[in-house]
Amino acid sequence: MLQLSFDFIDVTPIAAAGPAAGVGERRPSDELDRAYARASEWSRQLGARLGRPVRLVITDNRSTMLSAKPKEGRLELRMHHMFLSAGAEVLDAVAAYVGKSDAQAAKRIDRFIAEHRDAKVASMVEDRLLRAQGDVHDLQVMMDDLACRHFGGPLDVRITWGRRVKPKRGQRSIQLGTYLPRERLIRIHPALDQPWVPSFFVEAVVFHEMLHHDMPAVVHNGREHHHTAAFRKRERAFEFHAAARKWEKDNLWRLLRRR
Repeated sequence: MLQLSFDFIDVTPIAAAGPAAGVGERRPSDELDRAYARASEWSRQLGARLGRPVRLVITDNRSTMLSAKPKEGRLELRMHHMFLSAGAEVLDAVAAYVGKSDAQAAKRIDRFIAEHRDAKVASMVEDRLLRAQGDVHDLQVMMDDLACRHFGGPLDVRITWGRRVKPKRGQRSIQLGTYLPRERLIRIHPALDQPWVPSFFVEAVVFHEMLHHDMPAVVHNGREHHHTAAFRKRERAFEFHAAARKWEKDNLWRLLRRR
């Protein structure tokens, strides 16, 4: 995870290492230099607006975009790096929200996050790297069928089996599916591509991720809420929802052991 820290009291942007660049030439470190300089300026200005020492932590956390808490005599403010592209209006809103819990400032921040959250995530995954046809289950056929049954037709989203990775020792959970909004991509854990895993369960996982594509997260007070009441209601509409939940409860240990 990206994480850069800046203190209001003593901040010096890091200079680029290596030989000087030629006229008109962009150095690989230029983007990082600009990020450091921008974050340094943000920490100074926020400290001045709030009238107290500020430690600014820049992250790429996609669930908590903005948070603040007192720590070691300073205010630790953690924010997603998308804020480094914001102007003075958003800077003022952050200060008002953190300093006074201003409701209008919170709405302004929510609008900024909604407008920019997809612009700062990873680049597109090339189609040639995707693999929907598994040894047992064909994810593309499955998703196309679900789209006709539950979404009124094809969706602008891609799907692939994920890569097999060695589990950590003692790990007791498994993420069966993920949805990447910028890439419009659903990834399904390859542990499900086995003969003893029923199609209706794989369908349930795919359907869940398709809902994430069809129902973007709701942003409130700097936090993204993915599994809203409306989301859960649609999820329960899947005809094998109850059966899939029971199968998962009975067989999760097998998935963890055989992945």
